[in-house]
Amino acid sequence: MLILSETGFFEGIADNGIRLNPEQREAVRHVAGPLVVFAGPGSGKTTVLTCRAAYMMQVARIPANQLLIVTFTRAAAEEMQERLGRLPGVGEGIARAAEIGTFHSVFLRMLLQQNGGRMPQLIEDSEQRMLIRNLLREAGGDGDDEEVADALQKIGLCKNNLILPERIKATKPENQKFRDLFAGYEKGKARMDRWDYDDILVECYHMLTSNPSALEYYRRKYRYILVDEFQDTNLAQYEVIKLLAGHGNLCIVGDDDQSIYRFRGSRVEFLLDFEKTYEGASKVILATNYRSTEPVIETASRLILHNRKRQSKHIKGTGREGDRPVLIRPEGERDEAEQILTQVETLLRDGQEAEGVVVLYRTNIQVRAVIDGLVQRELPFTLHDADGDFYRRWQVRDVLTYFRLAMEPDDLDGLVQIINRPKRYLYPERWVDEVHHIRREHGCSYLEALKKVPGLEPYQRQKVEQLAKDLHKLKFQSPSSALQTLRKEIGYDKYLEEYTTKTGNDLKAASEPLEELEQAVIGHGTIPRFLEHVAEVNETIRKNRNKGEGIQLMTMHKAKGLEFEHVYCIGLVDEMVPHSKAINVEGEKRDAALEEERRLLYVGMTRAKRFLTLSAPIRYHGGKAEPSPFLYETGLLQRPKKVEIKSSGLVDGVPSGSARGSLLGGRYGLSAEGRGASGSAGAMSVSPQDRMKAALEKYSALPIQVGDTLQHRDLGAGLVEEIKPVSGDGGRRVSLRMEGRDKPLDVHAELSLYLGLLSVPVKV
Repeated sequence: MLILSETGFFEGIADNGIRLNPEQREAVRHVAGPLVVFAGPGSGKTTVLTCRAAYMMQVARIPANQLLIVTFTRAAAEEMQERLGRLPGVGEGIARAAEIGTFHSVFLRMLLQQNGGRMPQLIEDSEQRMLIRNLLREAGGDGDDEEVADALQKIGLCKNNLILPERIKATKPENQKFRDLFAGYEKGKARMDRWDYDDILVECYHMLTSNPSALEYYRRKYRYILVDEFQDTNLAQYEVIKLLAGHGNLCIVGDDDQSIYRFRGSRVEFLLDFEKTYEGASKVILATNYRSTEPVIETASRLILHNRKRQSKHIKGTGREGDRPVLIRPEGERDEAEQILTQVETLLRDGQEAEGVVVLYRTNIQVRAVIDGLVQRELPFTLHDADGDFYRRWQVRDVLTYFRLAMEPDDLDGLVQIINRPKRYLYPERWVDEVHHIRREHGCSYLEALKKVPGLEPYQRQKVEQLAKDLHKLKFQSPSSALQTLRKEIGYDKYLEEYTTKTGNDLKAASEPLEELEQAVIGHGTIPRFLEHVAEVNETIRKNRNKGEGIQLMTMHKAKGLEFEHVYCIGLVDEMVPHSKAINVEGEKRDAALEEERRLLYVGMTRAKRFLTLSAPIRYHGGKAEPSPFLYETGLLQRPKKVEIKSSGLVDGVPSGSARGSLLGGRYGLSAEGRGASGSAGAMSVSPQDRMKAALEKYSALPIQVGDTLQHRDLGAGLVEEIKPVSGDGGRRVSLRMEGRDKPLDVHAELSLYLGLLSVPVKV
C-alpha cells in the first residue's frame, strides 16, 4: 500500500475526480477519538467514509486489519469495499483486509471465532413459522399466517432491545400470553439446536459482557471503528459497538432527519446523544446537498424544520435551479393514478428513462391504483417491496378466495383458507381427510362433501349449509355488491374485529386493504372479469419482480439512500401521512411517532434530483379526505385561515411545545372552521373542485347511452358498454370497449370531455 503525505493524499483523490468540501475534509482527517458526522441527504456520505478509511491507512499508517467498518446492508458493505479498492494506492487486496460488513455479519464472525467455528444452525423461515404456529394453537389460538407474523415481529423487537422472556414483567393477560409464547419459542429453538437471526445480536452482546478476555481481544483487533447509518441502530447493536469502542476511537455517521425505523427498535437518541455519551467528541455537519435542486431542498427543509428533536443544520444546495415542487389534488386514487401516469407517458415519449421515475407511498396498499393503471397502459415497472402486491395481502386474498369459490366451489385449498373467516368452528385437520373420501365416493364438490362429513355438530352443519347459500348468492352479484355482502352479511368485518381484538392490532389498519379493494372493484362488471384482471396484475408483477427495469414503485422506507430524476409521492392524506398508527399513539411517545412520520415524508421528498410532485387526493377510500397536515409545512398548501394556538414559543424559528401541535391541523390543533383549505402556491391554477363543477355544468345534460361511440384522444374509438352514476361530486362513469384492448376503459365522462380526453359522442 502506498504511504502518502496529507497533501499527496488529497491531490491523489482529486486526480480521481473526488474533490472534498471543507466539512468533508474535516471528517476525513479526523483519526483518533470519538467523532460524530451528521450527513444530510445527498451530502456525499459514502465518499467521506471511503476516503476516511483510505486516509487512515495511507496517511495515518493504520493497518487495514485494525479497521472495522459497519454498514446497514450487505449492498452498502460491498459498495464500500469496491470503492475503497478503487482509490489510488489502496487496491482490492488492502480493501479486503479491512473488516467491512453489516452488524449481523461482523457479529457472526466474532461468535464463530470464539466458538471454534461451531454454533447452532440458523433456523429456516418455515421451521420458525411452524414452531410459532404450533405454540399458538396449543394456547388456543388459530395459528394463522397473520398471527404467526405478528408474534415473530414482536419477538424480534424484544430481542433487538435485549429483552428475553424472563425479563418481561407481565400483568395484563395478553402480555402474559405473549411472554409464555416467547419462552416456548426459545425452548423450542434450543431443542432443535437452532438460532434465529436476532440471536446473533443478543449472543454477541452476552459473549462480550461475560468474557472479558474476548472483549479485550476485539478491542485490540478493531482499534478504529466506523459505523454508518447510526440513526438506525437498535439497543443490541448500540451496546455491542459501545463495548468494542472502549478505546474511544469511534466514528459514527448518520442523519437524525432520516431516522425512520422505530418500529424495528431503532433509536435516533443514540445519534443525538453521542456527544453526551462521549465527552469531548468532535462533530462535523455535512450540510451541502449535491443531489437536489434548490427548490427541492428548500421545500423539504421547510418541512423538517418543524421537528424539535433534531440536530440543527442548514441544508444548502450547490446553486442548481429547477422547477418548484408541485402539489396536485386529484379527485381520488384512480384520478391520481391517471394524472401521474399520463404525465409519465409524456416524459417517456420525451426521452426520460423509465428507471429515473419513482412513485413513493407510505403503505403498500396505496400503490394499487397506479399498478392497475400501469398494467392497463402496458407500461414497464418494477415493484420493489416484497409484500407490496395489493392483491396478495391476506385480507384481499380472503375476499378473492370467496369470489373464486362462488364461481367454483370445488377448491379444497380455498375452502380451508376461509372456512373460519368468519368463525365457523370447523377446524380443517378434523375434516380434510374425510372430505377427500366423500368427494371421490359421491362425485361431488368439496363443499358438498363437507356437508356430508359424519360427526359434525348440528350448528356446524348449519354453518356449512349457510356458507353454500352465501357463495351461491355471491355468484350472481357484481364484485362491488359481492364485497359488501361478504363484509356485512357474511360477517368478514366482524371477523376482522375479533382478530384485531385478540391480537392487539389496529382495526383501522387491518380494514384498510378492504377499503382500497372497494375502489379496485369499481368498473369491473362481473366477478370473473375482476378475477381475470387480478391474475393479469399478479402475473405482470411476478415477471418484473427482480428486473429493476421500468418505472420504480416502492415505499418511502424502501427508497432511503436512493435518488431519482422524477419523484411522485402519492396518497398524502391525513391518517396515511401521518399514519393513523402514529396519530393514535398515547402519551409522550405520540410526539416521537409524529416526528418520525414527518421524517419519512422528508426522506421521500429528498430522493428527488430535479422534479418532485406531491399528491393529496380530495377523496380517499371512497370518502372525503383531508390533505396531510405536513403539506401546510412545505409551503405548497396554504394554511387554514384560523389556527388554534395553545401556547407560544419558537425553536429554530418554528413553533415549539403545544404550539407545535397546531402545525398538524384537525386533531392536532386546528379549529374546525380552519380545515379544508385547498389553495396552493405550487398546485394547478384551477382547483379540482372548480374543474369538476365546470365539467358538470357543460356536459351533465349531454345524452350518452349504452351503444354510443366515444372517441378517446389517444386510444381511438370506444363503445359504451356500461354507464354508472358517480356519488359525491356527481357525473357519470362510462366503461368503454376499445379495439385491441382486453379490458374496458373506465373513465369519468364529464371530466374527460371537459379535459379533451373524449370527444362528443356520435350515434352509430
